[in-house]
Amino acid sequence: MPATRKQRFILSALCVSIGVFLFLVASELIPGTTPQEGDAPNAIIALSGLVFVIGGCMILLGQESRTNDLLAAALCVVFGVVGGWIAVFAPSGGFYGGLPFLSPVANETLARVVFATGSVLCFGIAVWALKRFRR
Repeated sequence: MPATRKQRFILSALCVSIGVFLFLVASELIPGTTPQEGDAPNAIIALSGLVFVIGGCMILLGQESRTNDLLAAALCVVFGVVGGWIAVFAPSGGFYGGLPFLSPVANETLARVVFATGSVLCFGIAVWALKRFRR
């Protein structure tokens, strides 16, 4: 059963609110949220907020909107940028877990490769979504 317009509006407003909150955190307008060592830079936090705003807009527009293809491309580009930043620039201490039979260095390398692969896939999906939008 598809969601009603009211349900889509409520969910959309929630997503946009979360995105705005993340923008406020990234701009350091919320007191008491001082960045700690190892935290993502404010630009990455702002991009994470953008993900929620774009998602909220997509929910509000609904599946039938052609604009969703354009928004999907933008969403995938943002995901690709965030994943690429993690793969290349994230501090070593930010990677936890991994495979127990690999060394910490090998697990970190594996994590970076996985994030880089995901980033490239996101950019590929963005290209596909742009082609779909242009049709």
